[in-house]
Amino acid sequence: MIYFSMINLSLDKHLGIITPATNKALATVLKEASPKDMQLLSKDKDLKSVITSLLKESTQNADSNKTLLTLVKNNPTLKDLGNVSTTIKELLSSIKNDKEPLKIESVLKKFVLDTKEIGSAALKQKLQDSGVFLESKLKNVQNPQVELKNILSTLEKSIEKSQFPAAKQVVQQIRELLSTPTLKNATNMAFLEAPKDEKAILKSIAKEVSEIVSKLNEVQKSSTVIKSATQIMEIVSLKESTSITSKLNEAQKAPDVINSKAQAPDAALSKETLSLTSKLTLFANAQKLDSHENIKEILSKDLKAILLKTVDEATKSSHPNQSEIAKQVDKLLLQIDYFQLLSHLSSSSILYVPFSWDSLEEGNIDIKKDKNSAFYCDIDLKLKEYGELKLKLALYEQNQINVHIYSNNKEFKEIVKENISSLRSALIEAHITPKEIRIFDATKKNQTSAYEQEPRDIDLGFEIKV
Repeated sequence: MIYFSMINLSLDKHLGIITPATNKALATVLKEASPKDMQLLSKDKDLKSVITSLLKESTQNADSNKTLLTLVKNNPTLKDLGNVSTTIKELLSSIKNDKEPLKIESVLKKFVLDTKEIGSAALKQKLQDSGVFLESKLKNVQNPQVELKNILSTLEKSIEKSQFPAAKQVVQQIRELLSTPTLKNATNMAFLEAPKDEKAILKSIAKEVSEIVSKLNEVQKSSTVIKSATQIMEIVSLKESTSITSKLNEAQKAPDVINSKAQAPDAALSKETLSLTSKLTLFANAQKLDSHENIKEILSKDLKAILLKTVDEATKSSHPNQSEIAKQVDKLLLQIDYFQLLSHLSSSSILYVPFSWDSLEEGNIDIKKDKNSAFYCDIDLKLKEYGELKLKLALYEQNQINVHIYSNNKEFKEIVKENISSLRSALIEAHITPKEIRIFDATKKNQTSAYEQEPRDIDLGFEIKV
């Protein structure tokens, strides 16, 4: 199938992620590296060994990474790649000039949404599907059958002490389901194998999951009904005479027994059980249990994956702009590979700005996370009207943020000053406390960093590593 031809899978589940053959940016840098640069990188090793050493889980030779990172940042070809959004627009323009445009057109349109039209949830999804994370997502992909097995195992332990008869039936049903060969033998290595025809089996499992979800929902629903009924009786009793109240209390003896059980912290009503029940709902669909479903979903949404499919599609098409489309697709892939390579070498998430903004000439976003779960974000932008703009953000203690803004444009700095109160209010409204918002000259020496007040022991950001 097409998604197997796009990635290099081996039996140990490692992906050949960044090599000159798979990363255009790396190939460009190594091709143009001077003998002195290559000597610093290789230290008498062959090129294959160099790449292998660079891609180890923990790179021990930091000098090699620094050397290659410098080469990447200073490479003239990569420096002049331009804005990703501009390339997407150019590619869209080439595709539109035909009665039967390529399938990628609808995907590209979603990536050039104007900044005014995009919300936080959509932005997050666009970052995830930007192409920069493709190989990392494939490396960490999970077999949905393994996910289901883990959820069922946790749920079994969560409700095995429940006093509800229906919950006891669910426990038995889960044990029988976990003993089926499909779930018992499910592993994350399944997607390395050729797809099997398991439609009937998966349909049966999905039906069982649906019944489990239904029973647990009924338990939770009945508990709510009993509680509500008791509360109504209590309200009525306050309004009636003592004699009537006495009679009502006698009539409520049986419900109270049931209600006492519901009021107790029964396992079937715990937050964990509610959460697991909600997660199970997804697996009541047989299609979602297909061991290759998660890979298919990744490849259907990720921009780089779609571009790789488009290369083959464009080659076979009779589109009048075939050569121009191929050129633009190749450029876009090179741009994505460039950000992947920067991310790997700097142990962070370096991303292009994934939306259309007419005021933007070019820009990137660099995100890191330290061992104390603090996040650091550097946003480097080149604006058409105001020139270079740098923002340094530090988010710590979950909702405390420092914001430092660097610019040499006086007019822009005045605009920022006028709107700082609005920015502060917007952050507070989003439950983020702005501890510091400051503006600096970009050329000022010994710049104060937004990170200085917190220890910046960076663990890792997003790393594309084998």
